[in-house]
Amino acid sequence: MIYVNSCGHDSHHPKPCNIEHKRGVPDYLILLIKRESWIYLDGEKHTVAPNSLICFPPDTYIHYGCDAIGYNDDWIHFLPDAQERDIFLELLPPFCQILHPYNFHRLSEYVRMLSDIFYGDSRYREQSIDAFLHIFLYALQEELEENSNDPSVQKYYSAFSGLRTQIYNNPANNWSIPALADSLALSLSYFQHLYKQFFTCSCQQDIISARLELAKYYLTGSDMSIRSLSDFCGYDNELHFMRQFKKFVGMTPTEYRQKCAFIRRA
Repeated sequence: MIYVNSCGHDSHHPKPCNIEHKRGVPDYLILLIKRESWIYLDGEKHTVAPNSLICFPPDTYIHYGCDAIGYNDDWIHFLPDAQERDIFLELLPPFCQILHPYNFHRLSEYVRMLSDIFYGDSRYREQSIDAFLHIFLYALQEELEENSNDPSVQKYYSAFSGLRTQIYNNPANNWSIPALADSLALSLSYFQHLYKQFFTCSCQQDIISARLELAKYYLTGSDMSIRSLSDFCGYDNELHFMRQFKKFVGMTPTEYRQKCAFIRRA
């Protein structure tokens, strides 16, 4: 099990800060730094860009700060038990290095949820913290592996990720790809290039997938007519819906409904 000793989300310092732990801290520490700041590594002072992450092992000299008002970060102090130690060390990022996760905001949101659990009074609080910290560390590995060497590309990922979530939450909307590109102040061609780079499919393919997943859900769990369902899922006409469903799912909507009904009865 991994034990969290303390954690915090979106901490703000009302004054410039200078934080030094000459003997380090007794546990592992991950900082998610949201404001431009500085840190000493191997005796040298380095500038830390916003949306950076640093991990420290126990008993390591730590010295960081910010010369402006409003330093802002998330943090987690944690330790594994003896049984967890080997697996735990494999999950940790490199120590005492300034890292740039691909989707920093995803990790920060995980820290927020972890903090809610940590300061709550759930009956299974320790087990939940352990499970959630594992999720965080796996996600961190994924974000570091996906990290782009091109900052001009990396800065768009969070916006694209949020946009994709909107598409899957609201597939029936009249989505316009040129309008989506305009919303991010990008040319249509560059928007399409980045979307495919981030998600390995085009934006149009994602819109279709989101609508068909919604259609499959209601074909399985409702008696809605095919005509009503096509309109509900954002299609202009029933025939277009039926053709697209057959093309991507491999059967008509009626055949899909009958197959699901047969499986439920079996």
